[in-house]
Order: sequence, then C-alpha cells, then structure tokens
Amino acid sequence: MKLTPTKDGHSVRLRYGAGRDRFTIKLKDEKRAQQRAVQLQELASKLAKNEKHAEAKVILEKGASVPTDREFAEVVKFAEGLCSGKIIKIEPAKTTFKELAEDWVSGKLHQAWPDYIKQKKDIENDKSRLAKLYETIGDVPIIEFTLADAERAMAALPKDRTPATRRHYAQLITKIMRLALYPLKLIEHNPMPAGFLPSSRNNLAHGYLYPPEDAMLMGCPEVPLFRRVLYGFLAREGCRLGEATSLRWCDLDLERSVITLDENKTDEPRTWVMSPGVAQSLSLVRPSEASPEALVFGMVNRDRAAELFREHLKLAGVNRAQLFERSKNRRQIRIHDLRATFITLALANGRTETWVMDRTGHKSSDMINHYRRQARQASELNLGPLQPLNIVLAATLGGPRSGPNPGSENPTP
Repeated sequence: MKLTPTKDGHSVRLRYGAGRDRFTIKLKDEKRAQQRAVQLQELASKLAKNEKHAEAKVILEKGASVPTDREFAEVVKFAEGLCSGKIIKIEPAKTTFKELAEDWVSGKLHQAWPDYIKQKKDIENDKSRLAKLYETIGDVPIIEFTLADAERAMAALPKDRTPATRRHYAQLITKIMRLALYPLKLIEHNPMPAGFLPSSRNNLAHGYLYPPEDAMLMGCPEVPLFRRVLYGFLAREGCRLGEATSLRWCDLDLERSVITLDENKTDEPRTWVMSPGVAQSLSLVRPSEASPEALVFGMVNRDRAAELFREHLKLAGVNRAQLFERSKNRRQIRIHDLRATFITLALANGRTETWVMDRTGHKSSDMINHYRRQARQASELNLGPLQPLNIVLAATLGGPRSGPNPGSENPTP
C-alpha cells in the first residue's frame, strides 16, 4: 500500500465498495502511518461488506485523522457497532427532539460516542421531565429547532414548578441541542443562547426531621420494614435516593461498616465508614439468598417517593405542621430532605464540612452553606444526633417483620 508524504502526515488511497478516495493519515512516522493504512483498508472492507457505503467515507476520514491508537480503536468500535446494528444511524433531516432525547437516556449515544457522551446514571427524573417537554416540542425536527420552540416548551410548564425544577427542564433542552451540535453534528450552530437557563435560586424553606421524629418513623410497625431501613439509611449516610437504590451488597463491607459508592451522580468514587447501627441493621434484613451483585434497595419503587414518605410520616404520628405545609415560602418535606436531615444534624453536632462532603459528594462549600442556618437552629434546640439505626429499629427487628425486606420479590409500597 503506497503512502505519499504530505505536510500533515501521509496520504493513502483506499477503496470502500464502489467508492475510492484519498485520505490523509495525520501521523509523521512512516511506519506507524503504514500500519494505520492497513488498518483503514481492513475497516473500509468491513464497511463495504456490510453495505455502509454512505457512512464509510466519514468514518475513514475520522480514523485517518486521529493521532493515537486509543482514539483509532474508538473509531473501529463505532464502525463495528454500526455494522452489527448495535449503533443507531441518525438521519439529520428526520430526527426529532424526542428521538434524539430517547437515544440519549437509553445509552445509545454513549455507546456511539463514549469519549464525548457520558452514560446517564439516574435517569428517572430526566425521563419524566422529558415526557413533559415532548408534549410541546417532541415532534420538532432537530434541524428546525429554534429558540422559540424552547421558549414555548418552558411557557407550557405548570406554573407551580420551582425555579430549580424549571432550570432542570431548561438544562435538558440545552443538553439535547449541545449534543446535536457536537458530537452528532446534526446542526451547524446551537440556537440556545448562553442566557437561556433561568436562575435556580430558590428561597423556599424546607424541612428536616428532628431525631425524635426519626425514631417515631423507624419504630412504626405499620410502615413496611424495607421502607424504614431505606429512610434510616438515607438520613444517616446522606446519599441521594438514586445512589441508594443503585447500591449492591458487594458495595458494602458490613463487617467493617464501610460503604464504597463508585457509581454516583458526580462520577467521583466515595468511601466512608457508615453511621452507628447502619451496618448491623442492613445485616439483619439482608436476604440469605442475596448474591453480592444484588441491589440492596433494588425492590424499592421510586414512584411517588415524596408523597409516600409523607404518608409514612403521618402514619408514624409525625405531625409537625412545617413538614407538611406548602406555600409560597415553604415546600412540603420530600424523601430528598432526608439528605438535608443528614447535613443539618451533622453540622449542628460539630461535624466538619469536609466530613459531610466526603459522604454527600457535594463539590463546593456553597452547597453546604445552604444548610447552615438550619444547623444553627438545630444546635440551639439541642436536638443532638440521630440515634443508631439498629437501636430505633430494635423493637420491630426483634419481632415479626411488618413488611418484606429490601430483597423481597413483592414489596408493599
């Protein structure tokens, strides 16, 4: 295979089916360029054999231009996926906002462009928000999408959505359009201006559980056991709900009370020692047949999580008005506020910001500062910390179980 030196590297003529073109391999070293040329011809033959004639030239140009073997391997991986049918072929003129968004949340775009598109982890909230956006802009072709379409979608949102939630919707729109621009190259410019995202500033007061209220919830036999274990875990470890429901038993060292959270929202692995009584409680409810790869809270249904949490609080006799009040200045307590409970009580009882961030995964002091006013209040009230989980669960764990354990096949919500 003859190479022609060029100012950028070496040029080679390749045949792909009925097509034949010259490609510039951007490698100065002739030996490496020769190896790449052979690999490109093999790739061209595979694409032609699988009748990927329309895509072949673009893929070969990409394979010739990348400077490293690792990047070339990604090109080969994409081509093989295209040939096997595992990777989607995106038609710019036909792809709608909904179709592109569905390919993103399903992981298809990550498979096609792993270097540029991360695998979505906790997608349930995004799915429900996208479903709302689809009602307005789902059928709009990506190449025809304008700022007016985005504004129309935002205007159609329910008026009671908080600023933070409205910002989440806007972020989804801008994310899809950024992907359309690159790496998909479906559009030549992004119609979303830099100032499109609304402010997420939210001054609504939100609640947290007092330790006696936590003890009431943990000790209520009418609340299914696996739900109480989940609530107690979240309030004592500070995880997000999505992180907790993705935990596997192999992520927990119950003997040493250590938790390792490799898969999380921020993609930064976290490891810490669990709070007193958490490991013992999880040991008691772990099904004897559970494999190391089984999900700890895998059977927890996240639908209506906030509403169900409030129902369980009332069932346990927790009736503090501020937890259930909804007004222009306050929102009702949610299951996510068990994370706020963790942070508030940790700060109130002398834990450092670093200690808290090691467990919650927050990346900035600004995020922790949101909880300092509540922490001062908790300190002034002399609330103290939450009791060890095994202690507040002791009465029900020692007797007949009021509900299935976290590994149950048929949990009761």
